[in-house]
Amino acid sequence: MESLVQIREEGLRALSLRKFHPQDHARTYGKLFEMFKKSTKQDQFLKLIWAHNVKWDGDPFELAKIAPDECPIFKTPLDYGRGFNKVTNPNIDNFDGFFQPTVDHRLARSLGGKDTISNYVIVSRKANQFKSDMGSKEELDVFYKGMTETFW
Repeated sequence: MESLVQIREEGLRALSLRKFHPQDHARTYGKLFEMFKKSTKQDQFLKLIWAHNVKWDGDPFELAKIAPDECPIFKTPLDYGRGFNKVTNPNIDNFDGFFQPTVDHRLARSLGGKDTISNYVIVSRKANQFKSDMGSKEELDVFYKGMTETFW
């Protein structure tokens, strides 16, 4: 298993080599290709394209505004590219989950959390999966303690 530092460096390397797809393509740009071409911050504009594809009733601009460049949990870069603009590939890259952004709830809906921008946090799919497997902070603490005692 590679270290998180190596995984982060690989993600940064892949993102630095991104070349934007030059043609209108629905899976890559949705309906925003013309706006994307005019943008002076195309890397940041990818967040808006990504936000337009997240299933929620709110404003995609609000979601794009809170989209971080890196996962707040693992500190790995997040790849907001879609289609031909996605530079991490789950078919050849075992660490894609570290780079794929997902929307999570700060307070789970099952615990009364709402689908509002103030209750959303964007983390990597890998971090979201870890959290989803834990029912509470207590479970996470027990898991952490057991892992350190068992493996380190």
